[in-house]
Amino acid sequence: MAAIIFDFDGTIADSFDYVVAFMAKQAGLSSLDDEQKQRLRGLSMGDMARQLGYHSWDAPMLLFKGRRRMRHAIKHIAPHPGIPEIIQKLHTEGHQLFILSTNSLQNLHRFLHEQNMHKYFLEIYGSVGIFGKARGLKRLLKEHKLELNQAVYVGDELRDIEAAKLIGLRVIAVTWGFAHPSKLRALHPTAIADTSVQLMNILEVL
Repeated sequence: MAAIIFDFDGTIADSFDYVVAFMAKQAGLSSLDDEQKQRLRGLSMGDMARQLGYHSWDAPMLLFKGRRRMRHAIKHIAPHPGIPEIIQKLHTEGHQLFILSTNSLQNLHRFLHEQNMHKYFLEIYGSVGIFGKARGLKRLLKEHKLELNQAVYVGDELRDIEAAKLIGLRVIAVTWGFAHPSKLRALHPTAIADTSVQLMNILEVL
């Protein structure tokens, strides 16, 4: 039995279109076309914000407003294909499942209840500081008395890999989220999954 910690936005939830539309609107831009969206898809959320004209000091404001607005949109956001089935299977096999995310706890609970997935998670950690995922991971491990070799983090952003590596935690990068696959690979995560099937196969051997 292992402890598997999931990121939320981009990893479990297919929230890319919502995030892009919100950030574009806040920047005073008109709706982005498909080509513009695809240019942003390969970027981390920080790089995406810079491309849309934001400064680094805008990040806390964007995060706060984005969380609040998402409360009303959460019922329209779907999980990535195959992810609910993986989570159910991992739970059935007896693994301890967690979520650790910068998104708000309220949004996480709403999404999981909408998707009938809430029952599979032992604990959910929301509102983890945008620059504090390593601290959040350490807290989770300590509170559940988990050693580093008993757990793995699954995320889609560069900061997910960086946070896990900072504390010596194994990390699986998934390529269907916000960051470009080549940038994820450059950080040398423990493993990389391009599909939900690959993710399941990796988790079964770690």
